[in-house]
Amino acid sequence: MKSGLGGVRLAISEMPMRLVCERCGLSYPPERPWIRCSECGGRLKFVFKDETPCFKPVDGLNSMWRYRSVLPIPEEWAPVSLVEGLSPFVRAVNLGEKLGLGNLYLKDDSRNPTGSFRDRAASLMVTWAHRLGFKKVIAASNGNMGASLAAYTAKVGLACKIVVPKNVDEGKIIQLLIYGSEVDEHGLYLDDAIEKASEIDGETGVYQATPELNPLSLEAQKTIAYEVWEQLGRIPDVVVVPVGSGSCLYSVWKGFKELQGAGLASDVPRMVAVQAEGCAPIVEAFKKGVEPMKLISPKTKATAILVRKPVYGVEVLEALRDSEGAAVAIRDEEMFRAERELARLEGLFVEPSSSSTVAALPRLLETGFLEPGETVVCILTGSGLKAPSISDFLSYRRRAVELSPETGMKVRILRILAKGGRHGYGIWKTLRGAISLQAVYQHLRDLEKRGYVESRRLDGRRMYELTEEGRQLLKVFRVLSRR
Repeated sequence: MKSGLGGVRLAISEMPMRLVCERCGLSYPPERPWIRCSECGGRLKFVFKDETPCFKPVDGLNSMWRYRSVLPIPEEWAPVSLVEGLSPFVRAVNLGEKLGLGNLYLKDDSRNPTGSFRDRAASLMVTWAHRLGFKKVIAASNGNMGASLAAYTAKVGLACKIVVPKNVDEGKIIQLLIYGSEVDEHGLYLDDAIEKASEIDGETGVYQATPELNPLSLEAQKTIAYEVWEQLGRIPDVVVVPVGSGSCLYSVWKGFKELQGAGLASDVPRMVAVQAEGCAPIVEAFKKGVEPMKLISPKTKATAILVRKPVYGVEVLEALRDSEGAAVAIRDEEMFRAERELARLEGLFVEPSSSSTVAALPRLLETGFLEPGETVVCILTGSGLKAPSISDFLSYRRRAVELSPETGMKVRILRILAKGGRHGYGIWKTLRGAISLQAVYQHLRDLEKRGYVESRRLDGRRMYELTEEGRQLLKVFRVLSRR
């Protein structure tokens, strides 16, 4: 048994992987893999020492640690694990039949311990932080990575600080708090939070676990590819991945490339990057043949992929072009529709960013990129219980019930206001005397009190308009009316 600092260094030196600069190839000790190369400023990455890595899956181990022979971790270290990875690989028979895809599979990483694929990265990074004696872990996150780190650091008693942007799902914030993590809000987007977290990691005893900065995250997440290969028994034709910062797709592609390099696969699948239409820097760059540009004001309710400029954008584009893949932008409404289809056809409830992979399938079929007989794998990265869409729906449904017993008339008034601002008399005239003018004003006062309507004086008359809350409530009523 090796002991002391010298023993730790010896154990690290015997790992199957080493840390090098991706530009100039200069080697670095792996204790602080988030630093930049001192010679050229390049990012650091892990590579195998041997040209052909020794792949030896651990029989009977029901987690990603089945693949530790291809991970950068000393052989004698026991990983900090909550049994992450080796997630379900589901054949989507019902969904496939609807879409005309006979070999559609879903790699469901939403069933990891904290509900996302980021548990893989948290397990490896917290193992390193713990074994090297760091006292605190810090990371920027738009939710999933933060929740994962909060759970894994709690298991070994490390302090955890997560920097989150303003645009983050409430369910993920709750996870951070319940695990006892310190939460600091900074900026509107993940990009802003990453800049803030990178400023703090210079503090003594702080381990940088932001997945966009620490290459250990890529190594952990590449096990998704190894699992798909084993669970399917071969390499699929196409793999569809949601893309925010790009680390998930790049990780998966890296795993398949390693399998190919080890002679375990003759080829790699065609990779497909899926982004939100309102935040699609990768899609635009892929179409134009340029590097991703930083967006000014991206918008999407799929906050897990709301990133202005993907840190791994260049690598994602390389993966797409190398594999003869594609990039697709999907509207939020398409994601939400796919989210419901997955739940109702396959019994899987995932967050909108995950369902984007399913939403992209019809587009890929229409363009001829996909053939009906091909084997397609959609990566589902996070649980729907983390995202607000369902809680919003239930909340508005509850508030709709609270409007009773005169819900019908209030909805009619809201629908009138949806077409533009009106004064009370104008609403009464549109209702054609269905109720008295006095009753119209009573409904308007009630709706305004509840926040669905707002009023202002214009030319001596009080005008009423819908608030954003009122518009959302009308959307829910439209959904309920179809049920």
